[in-house]
Order: sequence, then C-alpha cells, then structure tokens
Amino acid sequence: MLRCTECYAKTNFADLTVLFFPAIVVPRPSTRRTRRRDNTLSYGHVRSCPPSLGAGSFRGVGGGSRVATPGKIRVGSWNVGTLTGKRIELVDIFLKCKVEIVCVQETRWKGQEAVDFNNYRLWYSGSRTARNGVGILLGPTHKDHVVDVGRFSDRIMSVTFIINEEKFTVISAYAPHVGLGEAEKESFWELLDEVVRGCPADHRLIIGGDLNGHIGAEVEGYRGAHGGFGYGVRNEEGRSILEFAIAHDLVVANSFFKKRDAQLATFHSGGHSTQIDFFLLRRGDLRNCKDCKVLPTWTCSSQHRLLVMELGTQGRVNRRASEVQPPRILWKNLNGEKAETFRANVVERMGAELKNAAFIDADQMWNNLASTIRGVAKESLGVAVGTSRAQNGCRESWWLNDEVQTKVALKQARFRELTSFRGGTLADRTSIENSYKEAKREAKIAVTRAKDKAYEDLYKRLDSKEGANDIYRIAKARERRRRDLDNIKYIKDEAGQSIVKEDKIRKRWEEYFSSLFDGERTRNGEPHVYDMAP
Repeated sequence: MLRCTECYAKTNFADLTVLFFPAIVVPRPSTRRTRRRDNTLSYGHVRSCPPSLGAGSFRGVGGGSRVATPGKIRVGSWNVGTLTGKRIELVDIFLKCKVEIVCVQETRWKGQEAVDFNNYRLWYSGSRTARNGVGILLGPTHKDHVVDVGRFSDRIMSVTFIINEEKFTVISAYAPHVGLGEAEKESFWELLDEVVRGCPADHRLIIGGDLNGHIGAEVEGYRGAHGGFGYGVRNEEGRSILEFAIAHDLVVANSFFKKRDAQLATFHSGGHSTQIDFFLLRRGDLRNCKDCKVLPTWTCSSQHRLLVMELGTQGRVNRRASEVQPPRILWKNLNGEKAETFRANVVERMGAELKNAAFIDADQMWNNLASTIRGVAKESLGVAVGTSRAQNGCRESWWLNDEVQTKVALKQARFRELTSFRGGTLADRTSIENSYKEAKREAKIAVTRAKDKAYEDLYKRLDSKEGANDIYRIAKARERRRRDLDNIKYIKDEAGQSIVKEDKIRKRWEEYFSSLFDGERTRNGEPHVYDMAP
C-alpha cells in the first residue's frame, strides 16, 4: 500500500492493475530499500509524485517545507456582545485581520467546553445562565500547542501554550461594569490577583479584556504603568486598573502608543466614545510590543471595537514556505457510474503502453501506471484543495448546495450595490434597498430549505442499518472536539513543569521507559508512578 501525497489516499496499484488487466502480470521492482533517481522506492512502494510537485514527509495545511521567519504574533481582545450567531462572522474578521489569538468577553454561553469552527479553536467559560462569559480563540498555528487551560469563573479564564519553546499565558478578563455592587468588583479583582500571582515568572503574560474602567489620557502619578497616551478622563475603576498593574509590575499597552482617537476608543454608545478594553503586559515584555490599536472598521457589535496588539517573540516561529495546498483526489467517489468510467479510461490509456511492456523496465512501467491512474482519477473523480484535517474544522456549511450559493451571491451583489450607492434620488435608493431586502429574504429561505433537506437525509441514513456505525463515529468526533487538550505534544517533569525542548522531552521519555523495563521503583515502600501528564 502507498499513500499519495496529492490525495492522501492509500492505493495499491498492483491490485488496480490486476483489476483492469487480469491477464497481465506487472513485475514488481526489486526489494532493495533504496531510493532511485526516477522517484521510486525499490522495496515495493512507489513514490506517487516527485518532490518538485510538492511531495514530502510533512502533510498539512500549506504544504512545502518549514522555514524560519521572524517571530511576530497578533493578539486581539473584543467584547462581542454574544457569540450566538456570530462565530463564522468573527472568524472571517480574524482571518482578514490576521489575528491569531483572541480574548473574547460577554460570550453569553452556558457551561465550560472547547469547540472547533473554521480551523479556529475556542475555549470558553460561562455560568449556568446566559450572561457574562469569557473565551479565548487560537488559530491553526497555535491551537495544537496548548498545555493548560484554566477556567476560574464566568469572568476570568486562561490558556497556556507554547510558541517556539516559549511559554505564553493569555488571560481573558471581563470586569463588572459600573452599575454593579462593590462586593462583586472586589471579588473580581481578588480572583484576577490570585490568577496572575499563580502565573510562573518564566511565562510571557498577556491579559486582554473589557475591564470597564477609564484610565484617562494623562499619567498623573501612575508613571510606569501608564504610558501617557490614554483616552478620556480617569474614573475610580480606571484607578483600580492602574493600581493592579503597578502591584504586579504590569503596563497598560494601549497607553504606550500615540494614536488617533478613533484608534484609542474601544466603546461607542449614544454618540459618546470611551476606552474600556485594555492589554496588560509585564514591564519586561513591553519592548517586544510593536503596536497596539483599535481597528474601527471591523465591527460585529454595535458598541465595542476590536483591539489588536502586535507582539514579537524572542525566538523564531516556524511557518510554511508555501501556502499552496496540493489537490486531493476524491477517491470516495469511486463507485457507480464513475467507477465504470474510471476503469474504461484507465484501460484505454494503458492499452498502448502495455504493448511495449517487454521493452520497459519494471520501475519505469510502475511509474507510468501510477501516473496514469492518478491523472484519470483527477478527471473522473474530481479533486479537493486542502487537507482533510483542515476541512474537518470547516464543517459549518456542509449543507451548502448550488441554489444556496447562487442566492447568497445575489444577496452579496445587492449589498455591494447598496453600500456603493452615491447620489441619485430617494426613489432610486429605495428601489436598491428593496432589491437587497428581497435577495436577503430569498437567501434565508434557500438556506433553511437546504439545511432541512440535508438534516433529513442525514437522519434517514442514521436510521438505516448502514448508518449505525455513523452514530458512534459522530458521537466520538463530538466528544473529541470538546476536549481542552486534543493533541498532546508536551509532557511534564517530576516537578509538574511543562517540558518544551525536544532533547529534554526525549530524555524524560527515556527515563520513563527505563523505569518500566527495570521494574517498579519503590519510594517509602510504595510504587513510584511517573507523571507523564501533558
């Protein structure tokens, strides 16, 4: 069996040859385990495509090899009002703004879980009621490097992850607003104080959130924590923020960059603008902060704006050299009429070549057969761009069909006409608005019909005998997506500290397996158990 680096599907070309040409015996290459210049592996396996076409040992989003680039991450903080009905819109904004780490507040989701959508992973912490709530989103580059998740309340949570052997702890905080009682405010700051004190000194600490206070435009006795480029007039809650920063040797990153008012104000309501969302960093990390500002053009709520900070890393972040994703052959379509078409085309194309089989060596004929089958499969079965792993995180629109796409495209065109309308009469604008509303209504109807049809077909398949196994597969996938730590890449030492360096991880595993082979070691008369927790 071999795995094609174009389609990531296992295919036995010898079996396919027997299927198409049962009377012909294709000689296999020699069994020496060496690689030849003609892109074959001479121990019975065929390399499906040459390195120049994207073949390689790494299979993942982007393809290509890893190269070192200067490390820089973009962190965001946003009070979204509610996450319900906004997940896809938010992720689209984060992708366009290239924000990889986001602290969200006021999610208004119940419970404490982790969910995946559009290749982002969200850890959220809520209460029993649909109020308050915080969360942290990580993009595809960082979501598999999480080592710890802490949920402390529906207003404070943290996520610890690794970036190039450097530990980052991100805290999402949502402070009580001015109208709440003093007891609740004191409880929030005491809990946040405890969480920050529990963060190890070797971690890069980032606190992002809606702290519901005005730090003011002037320093006025808070030099060091306040950079002198704030916004508005300071209030009592703003003093609490600055005093907390001084107590923990933190700085308010927003106040250290001179910006226009539109890039400082994070909250707009009733014609008034204020600054209540902040990023707090350790004083020593301020030199790595490249920029911090509000992006006023991106909105998903009527009041809050997205706050973004660019933070440099001391090391270098591994990225893909190429963002071009190799096509995947859809072998799942190999049934029915397509299977017959596929077989007929392969027989037709290989007929002439097999006549000269006696004059071609085994390796060359093996390569020709593999190339022909791949080419016919692409034409007959179709291809998909990207990896199956990347597509598993983008299941929000699996029910889309041609009708929905047509209606949505028409709605978007009408919306562009409405936003680009300049001048003209009131009647013309009214006509464009009515056209957009009609297109929007038809798009909603088409989406509802497509969803109902897709779920109806799904339920029918699950009720059948063939769909019995799909129920367990769906349940297992849902349970896996809700785990806080999905892919374990780091382990802990005997002191409970996360190990991030590869040589130390390897040494730790050596010690662990050595203890297994040597037998149980005893400590104080009891077996000593090695802690290999992530």
